[in-house]
Amino acid sequence: MASLEQNKAVVRRFMTEVLQAGKLDLVDEILAPDYVNTSMGNVDRTAFKGMLGALKSAGMIFAIKELVAEGDSVVARFTVTVSQAGEKKTAIGLSYYKLVNGKIAVDEPLSSPDLGQLLAPFLPQAAHA
Repeated sequence: MASLEQNKAVVRRFMTEVLQAGKLDLVDEILAPDYVNTSMGNVDRTAFKGMLGALKSAGMIFAIKELVAEGDSVVARFTVTVSQAGEKKTAIGLSYYKLVNGKIAVDEPLSSPDLGQLLAPFLPQAAHA
């Protein structure tokens, strides 16, 4: 089992380097082969990787307010800002991450406004139909 600080570092890298910076080459390093994102319709790692390419245009900026870890679980409290048609929109959120062997296996974000709705304009229609 990875240490609490190691697990928090994985989540921080995921949020800042993958989600925010769009470094898709890190996806297989950070996400477990059986990764699932519950808020995006239980998409797996391959489908999520495809969505990330579309989300680059959102210009997501994460401000991690707090990371809390226990065992192989990490909860992140954050704000995320996206740019849409020259307008910035911000959501506050919590995301539960379950790590297995140092990789994120479960990603369960909750936000207000709903992150899925906030990002929908950036995703292909099939992803949110």
